[in-house]
Amino acid sequence: MDYTEGLNLSIAYIEDNLFEEIDFERAARIAGMSKSTYQRFFLLTANMTLDEYIRKRKLQYAVRELMDTEHRVIDIAMKCGYNSATAFSRAVHSFTGNTPSKIRKEGSSVCFPKLNFRIQVKEGEMIMNETAIVKIEEHRNEKVVCFTVDCVDPENEAWHQMSEWCKENVPDCTARRYVGVASSGHHPQGVEHQNASEHVKHPYKAMMYLVGDECSQEEFCGLKVEDAPSGLFLVSDVTLNQFDENENMDIALSLMKASEAFVEFMKNTAGYEFDCPAGIFYEEHIFSERWFQNGGVPDGFRMWVPIIKK
Repeated sequence: MDYTEGLNLSIAYIEDNLFEEIDFERAARIAGMSKSTYQRFFLLTANMTLDEYIRKRKLQYAVRELMDTEHRVIDIAMKCGYNSATAFSRAVHSFTGNTPSKIRKEGSSVCFPKLNFRIQVKEGEMIMNETAIVKIEEHRNEKVVCFTVDCVDPENEAWHQMSEWCKENVPDCTARRYVGVASSGHHPQGVEHQNASEHVKHPYKAMMYLVGDECSQEEFCGLKVEDAPSGLFLVSDVTLNQFDENENMDIALSLMKASEAFVEFMKNTAGYEFDCPAGIFYEEHIFSERWFQNGGVPDGFRMWVPIIKK
């Protein structure tokens, strides 16, 4: 059995158990690999993590249910693993660009099919032919609360503080939008990419977006309410498929790799130009209940790069 056959059999197992507890060890055995090898090989070949694949397949199911049935939104949400209609609506909007109610009325053209691995090897190089989806989004008049830290490896510290605060003050943490930014650039002073242990000290801001009447307050649960990033942005999902020399997932390098899709997009799009001095960009973190309980790598990333009209 070759790698592609094993991977496709493991996908069949995942699809058959999509709404049950999926045993990654078993999926790895079906693919003929160890769990760690399977997860990395899946990432490199599918261009997404297992968790991301499962999340998107559930959302694809949800979209079909919204379009083809009269099932209550909350029932669909619960089946797909969301504890509230708000969290579900947020996830569906991120996935499709529309709310569940609008999808029910107007439908959706978004399609995320079951994976079918096909790997081409040419001159020793693995070719996956993956294409990133880049779109333009406009954000105006939004409010956030923030945790800002200035230290070595500030991203982890800022999001840890945000997580602890959210668990104390926010009833449904997963229903919110979370965005981070290194205000002096992720690699200030012209420093090339480095491993986390070698990062220079720099500031980082972790933001949680407010909703409804929260936006009109001066403070929310003890934190000052601030203006959110505003303007036009190129936005795309980020695949965590870069690793350091110790075989650890390298989030920063994955973000840098993803920026290549933005450069290519701008080459073929008239009327806009980048507006990101010092290499400043924003990273939206997608957090599940698992992350709030255990920490670790978020369930997904979206990269925002500021642009302006020429």
